[in-house]
Amino acid sequence: MPALQWTESEYQAYLRRQEEKQRPRRDGSMSEAALQEHIRALARRFGWLVYHTHDSRGSAPGFPDLVLCKPGRLILAECKTERGKVTEAQQQWIDMLRHSVPRVAAYVWRPSMLEDIARILTS
Repeated sequence: MPALQWTESEYQAYLRRQEEKQRPRRDGSMSEAALQEHIRALARRFGWLVYHTHDSRGSAPGFPDLVLCKPGRLILAECKTERGKVTEAQQQWIDMLRHSVPRVAAYVWRPSMLEDIARILTS
């Protein structure tokens, strides 16, 4: 089977879709994808390794969206829109990580928390 190759127009369409994901919504809110990308960029800027499972089908439900690692620190973060609801499985993971694993920080992060997120990642 030949390797998948995009035409120039297919590639440009892909880039437009990625750009649209990052753009704030009409109501000024930020999508979960845009929040995740913002956090990933900020984390990389300050020397964190960042992991995100792009396709979670087949994975255990509820595991946090982002894993951020830096010497001596490990952060797991579930990213939500301002009105996004944390599922029971997501809350179970966050609670277990917060209370059972020493020196691991687990958060639910929302767009309104960007200043706090930046402070955490730069401290």
